[in-house]
Amino acid sequence: MTRAAVQPAPGATRVSDNAEAFLAEAARREPTLRAFTSIDAERLRREAVALDELPVQERGPLFGSLIAVKEVFDVAGYVCGWGSPIHANRIPDKDAAVVEALRAAGALIAGITVSTEYAMAATGPTTNPHDPLRTPGASSQGSGAAVGAGLVPAALGSQTIGSIVRPAAYCGIVGFKPTWGLIDDRGAMPLSQPIDHPGFVATDPDIAERILGVLAPRYTPSALPKKAVILRPWYEEATAEHITDQINIAAEKLRQSGVEVTEASIPDGIADFEAEVLDTILSVGMAKNIGDDYDTASDRMSPRIRDYVIRGRNCSSAEYDRALACQHSYARMLDDLLHGAVALAPATVDIAPLLSDGTGSRAPQRLWTLAGLPAASVPFGSHAGMPIGIQVIGPRQRDADVMAAVRTLCPAT
Repeated sequence: MTRAAVQPAPGATRVSDNAEAFLAEAARREPTLRAFTSIDAERLRREAVALDELPVQERGPLFGSLIAVKEVFDVAGYVCGWGSPIHANRIPDKDAAVVEALRAAGALIAGITVSTEYAMAATGPTTNPHDPLRTPGASSQGSGAAVGAGLVPAALGSQTIGSIVRPAAYCGIVGFKPTWGLIDDRGAMPLSQPIDHPGFVATDPDIAERILGVLAPRYTPSALPKKAVILRPWYEEATAEHITDQINIAAEKLRQSGVEVTEASIPDGIADFEAEVLDTILSVGMAKNIGDDYDTASDRMSPRIRDYVIRGRNCSSAEYDRALACQHSYARMLDDLLHGAVALAPATVDIAPLLSDGTGSRAPQRLWTLAGLPAASVPFGSHAGMPIGIQVIGPRQRDADVMAAVRTLCPAT
């Protein structure tokens, strides 16, 4: 369902050709899509020419790849406003660590994509590339829409609850949230460090794996695990039958690849409290990281952001410590549950809702962010003309197992 990402014409080798194709397609799609906060055409052309002039031996694994950057990551010289009117004129003078790594690998930064307010609350203007009346997802909405529309082959995103997996599922692309701490977060907007995850979305597993290798130098590809489990919904919200059907089809595809597939359940002690635990960690982190903004400009914050800051300030240190202890305990329990296996689960409870109905449920993505386990969304099937994503999860530090499953399941391979 996803358009092929803008690439040079057959036989072309100049990065400048790629840049011009992107600019032309962006001019056509952006009036409706509204995925980008800014595209600096002249800067893009200059940087493309500089890449064209690089000797072949100096060209990295992402040479010439156009990659967009969510506005919560610093890109020197661009407005990176965190989705907040308070920071609407914020221009960093240094690239974030992930942007530095992309540039060093030969990537060309296409522009800055829309985030929700502080990657958490008031939504931006972006629409779904498959239906402009529907949401593109959560805070990485601009990145998801830009890749889903085929403007770029990949984009940086971040997830503190569900903001990589959900947009990827709604936009029909691959989304990858790595093990917590695997990717350097220096130069990224801090929201709540114990659950902040830099990650990315991509058109297909090939570019996804190259990006993961660049951003996580410890990453080494692996073979598909021999075991997988189907995790039936552990949350209260109903999951649409067409989502469950696709998970069962994906499980059969793994079986045909020689994987033993069984079913498993999340322990009740986790399922009952994970939302509350994450909310406590999130609110305390937000009080710490954006409390100064609240003190000086709370009138320019949405009520939801203000409520998080207030709750975080009212949370006792004992309550916060208990939440962190639960987080660590849950992570160990889930590592044990998935030992030697990957899990299949819903990425979302349904297809992308209408813009008027919000950005969708966080329930299927939240637990894996809290526990810091690697999770990916794989485009798998469709319903009513909209893409469906299924979620693949692995134990911590088994990102390669998750990527191997993505490769096996993704219809682009």
